[in-house]
Amino acid sequence: MQASGQRLGMRDVSRILLREEGLFRFWKGAHIMASGCVPAHACYFTAYEHLKLYFKFNNQHFDLASTAMIGASTTFIHDFFITPADVVK
Repeated sequence: MQASGQRLGMRDVSRILLREEGLFRFWKGAHIMASGCVPAHACYFTAYEHLKLYFKFNNQHFDLASTAMIGASTTFIHDFFITPADVVK
């Protein structure tokens, strides 16, 4: 709405969106993101728990190398699953 040059409030913007786009415009693409987020988060937490066991990670002391390896690996696994859904969206 900034391109119109007018100063519009939330009520005006909501009216325009509902009239031109419809009520379900806010949910456009939600099913695609859900189909990507659910497996991505499931793999993220599963990999996190398995890597904690593999590196014998406990919360008694801080080990930078194992913490960084676990974090980087789980982020890579998460992004491997979420990126195709994000591209489609």
